[in-house]
Amino acid sequence: MKKFQFVLTVVLLALLLAAGSAAWLFNYYFMPMKSAGAGEAVQFTVERGASARAVADTLEALGVVRSGKAFYYWLRYSETAIQAGRFTLVKGDGAVNAAEKLLKAETVDQTVIVLEGLTMEQAAGKIAAQAGIDSAEFVQLCNDSAFIASVGVDAKTLEGYLFPDTYRLPEQVTADAVIRKMVWRFNAAVAGVVWDDNIKAKYSLHEVLTLASIVEKEATLASEQGRIAGVFHNRLKKGWPLGADPTVRYIFRKFDGPLYVSELNSESPYNTRRFTGLPPGPICSPGLGAIQAGAKPDTTDEMFFVALWDGSGAHDFSVTNAEHDRKKLKIREENDLRVKQKGKK
Repeated sequence: MKKFQFVLTVVLLALLLAAGSAAWLFNYYFMPMKSAGAGEAVQFTVERGASARAVADTLEALGVVRSGKAFYYWLRYSETAIQAGRFTLVKGDGAVNAAEKLLKAETVDQTVIVLEGLTMEQAAGKIAAQAGIDSAEFVQLCNDSAFIASVGVDAKTLEGYLFPDTYRLPEQVTADAVIRKMVWRFNAAVAGVVWDDNIKAKYSLHEVLTLASIVEKEATLASEQGRIAGVFHNRLKKGWPLGADPTVRYIFRKFDGPLYVSELNSESPYNTRRFTGLPPGPICSPGLGAIQAGAKPDTTDEMFFVALWDGSGAHDFSVTNAEHDRKKLKIREENDLRVKQKGKK
């Protein structure tokens, strides 16, 4: 009996020692540490796709946890799912506290720049490259009548309504959310546009936006937007075709290179070389300057303009067709001379 009691005592002491060791080990590796710098805030960002091991090793290097290996096993044991995002941790926090904070990610914003003059497809591609959205879904939503109505736009597509701007987006953003933000920004921007009374009485926002999109593509210089818009409004008043090559390029999504006679003779209603009036809708998303120019253009008698081809992006403007033809011939001759001189060098 005494022998049994002795063995039992030894076993109990062993268990108590083991439990004490386990408790000590747990506190040592997982609970807050009392070390130099403990309590100091640490900003930590988990990038998308980062492994748990990499996160654990980084936290050890930052002094947040005592052992990266122990922290990694704690993550596995506690089934803590690490989210991509920004975190504020504390040096000496320990594995348990750090793991809990990793469940509460702050959104990591990213900056996405959408330039003026892009079509829906071009904008989708740019945003997809910068923010990782599904570009096909983006384009599909821009053509979906139910979705278009849900964002308050009265048009067949969202071409022209995706306002070009610099956007701050959360890391895991959807195409739906981006489009809604861009349309909201469009509405906020056009709310401040000053309209000419006569134009406001005659044209809808959609029509002015359509004209503005052509101005955006024609005017390389912002200083010429109002003047070019004035020429187009004069042509509309007289019932002339706008004669804008960018509308033909839009038909074929051909944004550089020469236009062929067959393309210029297209039967598409977007062909402003053949048909009078405005095309059915915008050909790109214009910036605020072009929209303002379309709503309140410069007052001018000019009916024509031609690019100078001198690298400045400027145009020469004319009132009569004869004057326009003379200027076109002169510009062509000057350009030919520049090409010859360049070839001799």
